[in-house]
Amino acid sequence: MKKFRSFFYEFLGVIFGVAILNVWYLSSVAVEEGVVPKSYDYIINGFIIVVGAFIGSFSAFWLKKYEEEKADKKRRVSVLNASIFIMVRQLNAIHGFKNNFSSCNSSFERAFSMPALKPPDYSSLKLDLEGLYFFIDSGAADLLLRLSVEQERFEQCVSALEIRNDFYVNEVQPALSYYSLNGRPLPLSEFEEKLGERIFHGAVNGAENLYELVSSSERTLPAMIDELRRSAKDMFPEEKFVAWGRHEVQT
Repeated sequence: MKKFRSFFYEFLGVIFGVAILNVWYLSSVAVEEGVVPKSYDYIINGFIIVVGAFIGSFSAFWLKKYEEEKADKKRRVSVLNASIFIMVRQLNAIHGFKNNFSSCNSSFERAFSMPALKPPDYSSLKLDLEGLYFFIDSGAADLLLRLSVEQERFEQCVSALEIRNDFYVNEVQPALSYYSLNGRPLPLSEFEEKLGERIFHGAVNGAENLYELVSSSERTLPAMIDELRRSAKDMFPEEKFVAWGRHEVQT
């Protein structure tokens, strides 16, 4: 059925062409047999030419429209698949961020014990929101808005990680080494006194901000991926879309 639809308009043009040839042939026979006056032959031929030109233009118009719709559908399926794949990669990155906190159970540990590991370049993990503008015409503008919010949340996580790491490497670590505080079980007040308010609270606040952003993204991203994939399947039930985790690729 899918293959038949691909050649529907070519098939329709052939049918109309054969029909016109039959009309022309039968009219010629009718004129020769004297069934209709010979003067009608010009009228019939003119009518056939006009109808043939109209049908040819009409078929070409619908064929072009069909090809454009086919190309647009292919583009939409492609951008949907790319969006799902990017968000799955974002989730994997968030899990990596969260693993850095796995051995840090308090604000103090997250601020002063969590290593400042250099993350990979995540600049490519960006949704093509303009390519998803067709959600607006499909009545799913709210989904597009929530996708943009999710993208911004991920970018905030990456930015918060970079800011925290820079501050830790350039400010916190030198101060810890200078005051020989690495691994020493000092009271919190003495720790704050030696480091100073700016470095102490800067380290704590930076780590906590990162922790909250990562935890939030870890909660919302899986649901967003599921919803995007469901919407994609609702729009294009015959197409395949990227699967992740517990899902299998559907046809």
